[in-house]
Amino acid sequence: MTIDAFLRSVAAILAGMALLSVIETLAPFFRKPDWRRRHRFPNLALAALTLSLNFAFNAAGVIATAWLSARGFGLLAGVPIPAPAMILLGIVVLDASTYACHRLLHALPPLWSAHAVHHSDPLVDVTTTTRQHPIEGLVRFLVIMTPVWALGISVEAVAGYRVLSVLIGLLEHTNVKLWQPLDRALTRLVCTPNMHKVHHSRRAIETDSNFGNIFSLFDRAFGTFTPSDRAARVETGLAGYDDAGSQTLGALLRSPLRRRAP
Repeated sequence: MTIDAFLRSVAAILAGMALLSVIETLAPFFRKPDWRRRHRFPNLALAALTLSLNFAFNAAGVIATAWLSARGFGLLAGVPIPAPAMILLGIVVLDASTYACHRLLHALPPLWSAHAVHHSDPLVDVTTTTRQHPIEGLVRFLVIMTPVWALGISVEAVAGYRVLSVLIGLLEHTNVKLWQPLDRALTRLVCTPNMHKVHHSRRAIETDSNFGNIFSLFDRAFGTFTPSDRAARVETGLAGYDDAGSQTLGALLRSPLRRRAP
């Protein structure tokens, strides 16, 4: 990914965050004004760190993908697949990998200790999207890209999905309530804001569901789907992180070193 492409992607992400922040200010789903003010700095600081690391990961992913492709590496190497079909295939494969990675982040205690930084936000809003520990960013990159390289998915599909994934994430974390009949209909195919809010519940049975990123089909296929109707009753956050001292930038960055239990 070139610097110009990265800057355009960041501009689109920041513009999306700004627009959605205005919308959730005017019509919030959950009202927690104190936490909205308190989590703003650590969330935006982690966003800057996440976007910077993503540039490095995206560049590495594109370079590695191009290098492998030039050498005919991958099960699909040499198969005459039209560019649109390859991009669509890439999106599906990457989204399936993202789903699998997300489940691993919840299932393995060392990975959960890093992913807990994301789940510990007492107010889930658009800034929560990129509230991510660097360890999680690295794990996601490695797990998600491995099947892409094995199959020989195109560079365009990889670069496009990485940006699309963040933009979809912004929508899913926005603190707005989608009209429930529409939300329920959309969840037959894709993940929605209400569906993802259930995933941020403090209840383990709800947290360990709705792992999808773009498509809800993987949750439905593997039995991890929870209906989005529960979103209005969800209490977000994570036990052990409610005090102000645990919500500072430094504490969040250090937390994987001292927190191990899910």
